[in-house]
Amino acid sequence: MANWKKIITGTAIGAGIAGIITYITRMKRTSVQLETVAKASIHSLKTDGLTVRIDLQLKNPTNSTFKIKFPFVKVLYADKVIGSSQVINKDITIPAYGEAVIESIMIKMPLLNLLSLGAGLYNLLVNKKEANILISTITTIDLGWKQLPYETTSNITLKPAS
Repeated sequence: MANWKKIITGTAIGAGIAGIITYITRMKRTSVQLETVAKASIHSLKTDGLTVRIDLQLKNPTNSTFKIKFPFVKVLYADKVIGSSQVINKDITIPAYGEAVIESIMIKMPLLNLLSLGAGLYNLLVNKKEANILISTITTIDLGWKQLPYETTSNITLKPAS
């Protein structure tokens, strides 16, 4: 009788460990498969600076639902950060085989920043020409038991208002 208890206990512990390892492996693969699509447009270009509107679409092509922190977004021009979003402590749930859309992240770049760091960008936009910028999206994926950093960069063409 005592041997049966040991066998059952050992089997239960082994199955639990195998389940945990399988769960961890799946969640690590999930973080790699998160896809981010960024869109940027000029909200305003005035004498006090440039405001860019960023819309993010976060796609989850896996069968796992998870949470992420509200993304922090940086705008780069010529490898220099010329503006960034606010840090917001908010969780966003992305369902399995689903997506989350975050609209209207406004990034204001004062004229002084544009003239010192992004003079070429400002000149292109004032002269009604397209300009290439980089949008860097940084967030944390919350798996419940572990948090994984996630960062992606998108090359975006800003088109001046007609």
